[in-house]
Amino acid sequence: MPLLESSFNPPWYLRNKHLQTILPALFRTVPGVQFTRERIYGIDNDFLDLDWIHHTSNKVALLVHGLEASTNSAYIRGMARALHKDGWNVAALNLRGVTHQHHELKRTYHSGATDDIQMVVHHIFTNYTFSEMALVGFSLGGNLVIKYAGERGNEIDIRIKKAVAVSVPCDLKSTAYHLDSPARSIYGKRFLRSLKKKLYGIRGRLPFSLTGDDIQNITTLVQYDDHFTAPMYGFRNAEDYYEKCSSKQFISQVKIPMLILTAKDDPFFTPASIPVDECMALQHVWLETPQHGGHVGFIVNHPWGKYYSEQRTIDFLNGQNTAKG
Repeated sequence: MPLLESSFNPPWYLRNKHLQTILPALFRTVPGVQFTRERIYGIDNDFLDLDWIHHTSNKVALLVHGLEASTNSAYIRGMARALHKDGWNVAALNLRGVTHQHHELKRTYHSGATDDIQMVVHHIFTNYTFSEMALVGFSLGGNLVIKYAGERGNEIDIRIKKAVAVSVPCDLKSTAYHLDSPARSIYGKRFLRSLKKKLYGIRGRLPFSLTGDDIQNITTLVQYDDHFTAPMYGFRNAEDYYEKCSSKQFISQVKIPMLILTAKDDPFFTPASIPVDECMALQHVWLETPQHGGHVGFIVNHPWGKYYSEQRTIDFLNGQNTAKG
């Protein structure tokens, strides 16, 4: 489909990409959301935690968070509240390892781990009677949603009707190097500190040698992927991981209606992560790229108010494919 003209036009004081990114992360609160947790065990006896808000309808939205986030993140809670108010059951996934204690952790999530998405989808359709599902992913979770839908193509479960991906790193390589750059170190270093903290806790149970000194010497996200992600999950190196798991290459295989919402000023990305060429000729994928919005921001008026990404998601799931105010 052609690129959508976005109606998102925040006031002048919210047109800074860093404010749009940082204000919600630091100051947004989402009252009135009470999750009920369900623990799902896989064939490896490891588990995933799924947080529910139940409704009486027969439709469910599966939410997938981003890097080093959880279902407690404000953007997940905000989307869950908005969707539930619109009549959806909400199942918010904590990606593998997020809710584990260090001694419980067998493996973690990564940007291409769509087997965990399939595990949850299978569990929901096996144990519940929903006739309709929507997939909604943010950042890394958006990459997973696109990759999952693309991998399955025409074979995707017919009950999965639509998908939305917000602020997606469709090109993992350019995103990783960009976050490692001095201009974006405020973001990259924050992620790296959190990732390394977990790595210290599990290094003794890894299937390869990684000492405390090795971890201390990891100073970039690319090095982290080279020393941990790649050997842990069977990739040759970070470059191989980025090449095989970037969702950009899977977009052409998506066969359900999908909205990709990414701001042009997203500070995490270079233009390589906005899949303009990949989406132009597709029947099922709509790409909306507002001038402003930052990374998983899209504040309409103030951090405690409305968020364009939430209303836009609801509009799309309800059949409004074109952007509107």
